[in-house]
Amino acid sequence: MLGKQAFTPIRAVETWLQFVENCEEGYEDSLAEYRNELSFRRFLQVVIDDPQVRQASDAQWFITEVAAIDARFSSLLEDGFQVTGSWGWWERRIPRVGGGVFVIDVRDAYGVDIESI
Repeated sequence: MLGKQAFTPIRAVETWLQFVENCEEGYEDSLAEYRNELSFRRFLQVVIDDPQVRQASDAQWFITEVAAIDARFSSLLEDGFQVTGSWGWWERRIPRVGGGVFVIDVRDAYGVDIESI
């Protein structure tokens, strides 16, 4: 996901945004890959919650950017279905729309039919 590029706040925001954009288009990879990519949001939360990070000069920018992307992601999620045993709000629901193997995996794992692109 991060490759060999330097890990910076900008790169972290770009990584989260790219994942959300993939979901906006209709996530098509496997459920396992979705969970793997989604785990990056947990990392972002750990960074946001770190007291030292909050004192950094660009902390408010970072927090604001993540929140804006979070709002986009939240708008994509299924309202009625809850994934049990999840850590953050972003893990408790799944996108309403997907494609390919993702739709099949969601049905197999949760018994939920999401809209297929």
